[in-house]
Amino acid sequence: MSETNKIINFFTGTPSYNNDKDYADYAFYSAPLNMFFLACLLLHSAYLVIFSLFKAPLMLMMDGICVVLYTTFVILLRHFKGSWLPCTLVTAFELFIHQICAVTLFGLSAGFQYLLIPLMFMSVFIRKKGAIYRYLRIIIILLASCTFIFLAVYYNDYKPQYSLPYEYNTILLIMNCIISFLVTAVFTSRVIHSLDAKRSQLDTSVNQKTDEIENMQNQIIISFANIIEARDGSTGKHVKRTSEYVEALVKELHRNGDFQDILDERYMHDVMLSAPLHDIGKITIPDAILTKAGRLTQNEFEIIKKHTINGKEIIEQSMSDIENENFLKVAKSVALYHHECWDGSGYPYGIKGDEIPLCARIMTIADYFDALVAKRSYKAALPTSVVFDNIEEQRGKKFDPVVTDAFLRIRDQIDEIAKANAD
Repeated sequence: MSETNKIINFFTGTPSYNNDKDYADYAFYSAPLNMFFLACLLLHSAYLVIFSLFKAPLMLMMDGICVVLYTTFVILLRHFKGSWLPCTLVTAFELFIHQICAVTLFGLSAGFQYLLIPLMFMSVFIRKKGAIYRYLRIIIILLASCTFIFLAVYYNDYKPQYSLPYEYNTILLIMNCIISFLVTAVFTSRVIHSLDAKRSQLDTSVNQKTDEIENMQNQIIISFANIIEARDGSTGKHVKRTSEYVEALVKELHRNGDFQDILDERYMHDVMLSAPLHDIGKITIPDAILTKAGRLTQNEFEIIKKHTINGKEIIEQSMSDIENENFLKVAKSVALYHHECWDGSGYPYGIKGDEIPLCARIMTIADYFDALVAKRSYKAALPTSVVFDNIEEQRGKKFDPVVTDAFLRIRDQIDEIAKANAD
């Protein structure tokens, strides 16, 4: 490390013990505090020299105490864990006493100009990015500082407690104001920026953990759905295909501006995540019916139809602890209504049109397409061109017209998904 970097790190670095997990949370604060203590130490050391030259014993004594105090603070902060709290408290008290002493020694009287001090520090909280806001902060600080100094120096009939020529006293007063404002403003700014950096770091960490948890949940949902689908002779490719059909379809609807009052980013995400769960209710259907190679009897078909209601109940019971209520609502709707038809000829309730949730209308066409193009133990696969023609014939009957049009617009993409994930 170069000498310049060593000096910079000495002033702005974080004490090494903050790497300890018990103290790491305070690292964002101790770095600017370390800089503040060192700046105050250098500042009061300079005051000692100045007041020695001017032979001002009271000011000399006060700044001598400050030098000892801030030297102690620097040592404590760098070598003792947890010292930032008592040091900060004592510093706040010292600054308060210091200002009282300074006002007394300079012979200043209280005035409304002191209200400009909090205004200067409040300007630091203008944290929006951009040149305009940066210049606004600088202008507020400069105007407030200059106004305070002007009012303090030229509108104050002050009588100093020490004997110095008026010019020297005025220069010292102005220097004290400027340097004090500058050091405290820089420290306040550093603390706020450090807090922002800490907050940004925490947000990034939370987002990463949230993404990890969501990915894990997605994998569990898909794995669970694959196990269920395998019971009726399907493979995991059915879950993958239908999920990709749904994803392509919702994106096309969104791109085309359809259902703008419903189809926002959150809803699209929930529909795509719910797609693998559409047949979760099949887990309650007996194998003898689910895997039957021949035609189902009417009674067997009535049992099969119950997988929609059972699926909704399973999601309610098994996922009740999930905090995302919107996702649960979509997932239950997909499971319950994905066999309903636009004209009311579907099941389990025979509802029609817009009574059927949009998520289910999307799932219906994706599931229907895959059911026909995929080979099963009880049926052969149909060519995709035949299935597309079939879907076009069912527009406004089995399927929502708008959803059907979107599906047909992306038939090439759907065809590619079917071929890429063929059983």
